[in-house]
Amino acid sequence: MKKGFSEPPRRFEAAPERVHNGHIGPGPKPGPKRAVNVSIDAKILKVAKEMKINLSKACEETLRKLTEDERVRRYREENREAIESYNAYIERNGVFGEELLEFDDPPV
Repeated sequence: MKKGFSEPPRRFEAAPERVHNGHIGPGPKPGPKRAVNVSIDAKILKVAKEMKINLSKACEETLRKLTEDERVRRYREENREAIESYNAYIERNGVFGEELLEFDDPPV
């Protein structure tokens, strides 16, 4: 019986570089797809095709961003009174532990 590794040595290959998309955590779960008819300016469509832009992906990403922005806007509008009240409270009383965050004088 031969001692040592059974496979011949080989060069180390680094893992392929991973690109971060800016999103933290699991991405959106893809839902079922549905075919829709849309009308798009012919010039823009031509340029997008020349640039090999995936139209479905671009529409989906843009709709996702627009719907998220609208959710945020509606939340802020619906909760404006509570948010303003909380902000006023913080202005009057400060935040909890604020005195611990000031580092003007070093501890003795």
